Amino acid sequence: MTEEQGRVPSIVRDELSLADRRFLLTPGWARTAEDVLRASATSFESWSEVERADAECREGLMPLFGTEQAGIVVVPGAASLGMEVAVVAASPPGAVVLVLGHGPQCDRITHVVSRRGRVADVMQAQEGGSVDLQLLRTRLADIRPSTIVVSHVDACSGIVAPLDDYAEVIREVAPQTLLVVDGTWATGCMAQRMDDWHADIVFTDSASTLGGCSGLVLAAVSSRVRERKVRHDAAAPLYIELSRWSSPTGAEVPPSLVFALRAALDRIHAEGLPARFARCDGVARSFREEAAAHGFRVVAPPGHEAVTLTALRPPAGVDIQDLHTELERRGVDVGMTPTGLVVAHTGGISPDNLQHFWHAVEELHLQA
Repeated sequence: MTEEQGRVPSIVRDELSLADRRFLLTPGWARTAEDVLRASATSFESWSEVERADAECREGLMPLFGTEQAGIVVVPGAASLGMEVAVVAASPPGAVVLVLGHGPQCDRITHVVSRRGRVADVMQAQEGGSVDLQLLRTRLADIRPSTIVVSHVDACSGIVAPLDDYAEVIREVAPQTLLVVDGTWATGCMAQRMDDWHADIVFTDSASTLGGCSGLVLAAVSSRVRERKVRHDAAAPLYIELSRWSSPTGAEVPPSLVFALRAALDRIHAEGLPARFARCDGVARSFREEAAAHGFRVVAPPGHEAVTLTALRPPAGVDIQDLHTELERRGVDVGMTPTGLVVAHTGGISPDNLQHFWHAVEELHLQA
């Protein structure tokens, strides 16, 4: 059989792949682009090539975090390591850490803070999607926390924190308090303004919204944090000492992950940040319109919806566990949290993928 005879026509191949493939719409489970995977296999003759790629990644990350002043830290490890690194770097043992919560993710943050020997004090957002600013002023004046931690996007509820408002209050009432922002579900798809917020750490990971291969924690770190040491903290291994990972030179970051990240960042900057932000916002708006048309309710209040993921509550009378199971049987993987179904719509997830989600929902409705 010749190569031409053995070749499957593109239309047929696309139909087969559509029928056979799984649609990964669970946050953190998106497919990695082919060019990024190829880049991860880049060969090199000298470690200096890895360091050069690492330096390019750090430079490319700065506009994504919205900083011209911060240092960039690249730490090998799972995405969940980011919060641990940030808490240890920004607060001493026994310090009070104020956690501003906008959904169930707040519980995970509080767990990390407490397990690392800090005292967690929690303020939950109200129904409107934000922490009351007057209550925040009062709490800051009363407890004078060492550090404030907030997720730009709560990964369980899809609620966006009003960081501009919070940052203004923090500068006014507690300027010495360090501000840590978990940007895992925002960086690269939503505008971040680290310098304007006077934030001390903004962190993400290499895969969730940036499109690299999993395995790197990426953080922008202010001069106030870079000057701190954590070696006095017996509970903090030297592995998460930020100074070890603050420079490409001798950092021992896995080369495959560095080359993959460089390729992913090249894709982002080739599109341009304003265009990328607008595209992600458009996809999210269309998805929410489809949700309303299908009888689903968006968990995030109006004005606080993320462009990267959406938490949905199904129509009345629909069991969410059964819906999740039936979608999975049809090859559609979505997340499920206490708030509802969570659907990612960023990175390598196309509008066609999202339409397949709604087609699957419609099939279930027709069979009901």
